[in-house]
Amino acid sequence: MKIKIDLLKALGDKRRLEIINTIGSKKLNVTEIAKNSSVSRSTVSHHLQILKRNRLVNSHQVGKEIYYSLNTKTIVKIAENLLNFTNQI
Repeated sequence: MKIKIDLLKALGDKRRLEIINTIGSKKLNVTEIAKNSSVSRSTVSHHLQILKRNRLVNSHQVGKEIYYSLNTKTIVKIAENLLNFTNQI
């Protein structure tokens, strides 16, 4: 997996990092994420779409609610690629 520029841009925003940190190992909906962060509900939705597009979060619909969780496979691959990159320097 090559690290793409869009993926790094997605990780480069402090609001998205806050959302990632808020989700952690849980499955949360937009309202729960907004309550546990300093970001409004509409802003959370916007940033979740960017995170989802870059495969950093997964979504699962239960009834009318969509729950988000971290895509640990992608995060592990990013970490491995960054470690490989730094070892080459």
